[in-house]
Amino acid sequence: MASIIQTVTTNTKMQMDDISKLKNDKMNDLSNLNSEIWKIQTKIPDIELKLEKLNLKLSNVKSNFQILECKIKNLSFIKTDKLNSINKSFETFKKNLNTSFDEKVTKLAQFYDEKVTNIINEKNDKFKKIEDELLKEIETLQSSINDYSDKILNESKETIKSDIKLEISKSIEKHKENMIKMNDNILSFNNDIVKLEKNIEDLNVKYNTETKTKLQDVEKALESLNSDIQNLQDEEIELNYKLSTLNDSKEEECNKLLKLQEETRQLSKETISYNLMIKEEEQYRRFLHNQLQEMKGNIRVFCRIKPEKNIDNTFKHEIQSMMETSDLKESLVISEPENHNPNNRLTASPTKKTNKQFSFSFDKIFDESSTNGEIFEEISQLVQSSLDGFNVCIFTYGQTGSGKTYTMSNLNDGLIPRSMKLMFERIKILKSLNKDYQLYGQFFEIYGEKINDLIDDSINKGIEFPNKLFDSEINNIKMIKLESTNQIDELLEHSTSKRSTAFTMANDASSRSHSIFRVYITTINENNETLLIGTLNLVDLAGSERLSQSQVTGIRLKETLAINKSLSSLGDVILNLKSKSSHIPYRNSKLTYILKDSLGGDSKTLMFVNISCLNSHFNESLSSLRFASKVNNTVLK
Repeated sequence: MASIIQTVTTNTKMQMDDISKLKNDKMNDLSNLNSEIWKIQTKIPDIELKLEKLNLKLSNVKSNFQILECKIKNLSFIKTDKLNSINKSFETFKKNLNTSFDEKVTKLAQFYDEKVTNIINEKNDKFKKIEDELLKEIETLQSSINDYSDKILNESKETIKSDIKLEISKSIEKHKENMIKMNDNILSFNNDIVKLEKNIEDLNVKYNTETKTKLQDVEKALESLNSDIQNLQDEEIELNYKLSTLNDSKEEECNKLLKLQEETRQLSKETISYNLMIKEEEQYRRFLHNQLQEMKGNIRVFCRIKPEKNIDNTFKHEIQSMMETSDLKESLVISEPENHNPNNRLTASPTKKTNKQFSFSFDKIFDESSTNGEIFEEISQLVQSSLDGFNVCIFTYGQTGSGKTYTMSNLNDGLIPRSMKLMFERIKILKSLNKDYQLYGQFFEIYGEKINDLIDDSINKGIEFPNKLFDSEINNIKMIKLESTNQIDELLEHSTSKRSTAFTMANDASSRSHSIFRVYITTINENNETLLIGTLNLVDLAGSERLSQSQVTGIRLKETLAINKSLSSLGDVILNLKSKSSHIPYRNSKLTYILKDSLGGDSKTLMFVNISCLNSHFNESLSSLRFASKVNNTVLK
């Protein structure tokens, strides 16, 4: 019989080694394939970015070339327009100035010539008129004299001569006066002419000065314009050179672009091929992963020992590795304290030795030095199973104050924040494979047989889905979309402050309810319908307490009885699963009914039994270990 057992053990170990080797080979192949895919996926964005940059550069070159051509044309037009405008303005100004000056001089000369001529003519006419009148008067007088008798003529001859002389003298005097006036007028006219000549001279000086200044300004403007034209010509030469260089570069870049496009097409074909290979490998990975999880057991139990500050008050315990045990599991051996009161001790024990030692086997045992990070490394595969389409339940069990909440909900490194961080990372990778997964969650507690929502009250209404997708028993609990680790941290802080706790003799802040953080993994099918892929339940069970230890009364007594009843119902469900009973009593408590989908069938379940090694907690730790050992020996139907 011993040889048969040894042969079976040897064959089992060889099969395990072969499976382990096959697993390692497949994992290495998968790792190599993932590395190749990663390299190609890393290269594709660079190529696409380079192609986009080249297209952008070509577009900019074309745009700059067109802008330069327009600029050169505009500058040529501006140059011609400015030159024509300046020449026209200068000719017009010069012509208008000469015309205006000539007209003014001509008008002044004509005006004063006419004025002098008119005055002289007027005076001459007046003098001639007087002279004619005198001559007529003389003729009249001579005629009259001839008619008089010689006597009268002789008598009056002297008188007449005297009068004539007097009249002639007066006329001459008057004529002289008129001549003097005329001379004065002529002198005045001459003075006016001198003034006019001076004004004309001043106008000539002013004209010459203004014309010279304007000519200088025009010459400066022409010089500046010529300089601008020269600069534009130089710029045109430089731009033509750049344009020529850009044309050469454009041809070279176009050749590169064509080459890159060909490489991109080739890489796209390879990417499609690799994506098909990845999908096939992903399906095979899921198959191997599930096979591995089933080999480990659909119900697994881990044990965690809480570190204590005062080790002198702790009972002895020893961890044996799987190499030291016959069932390939780790073993925890605890020794009853020397001063232990046997009246408070549980009578039944799985293994009791003469030296009062008890031995329990578990899939994994974490000692006092283990961290939450090390623990999560062991359970991360179950989180992956939930993404692969299985219902997963991870719960912490143990007496109050044994570190269950710290293990499950501690910010940053508890199982809840680490699980969600891993899921966010995996979903991001799945999106690159055209798989759009969404996470939705509920956070609630079971207090007695009542379900209370632990999500922030400020969220008035959650997301609604068809009832057939989710558990109708908790459809009154708000469901929210889970999107970031910061959101999870805030959710944990709020739920911790809202959860039912109370003071007992066993713990100052004993959890009086079971808290459940449920994550739904969903996707959208071709008909735009939401499909449920898997569910992850992260459960922090209320602390198990012996009434003799907690010494509670009243409401706390009712709470303790309700907690112990629900934990007992959980044990009954597991026992019936173990015995393959046709009826599983899920409805005996709210806890087991809500978790029914994660405790039967092909679901994956992991229980952490948390214990304290204080001497005063020996009975509670022993009871927790016995319960966990019972769960560990169950095989799911």
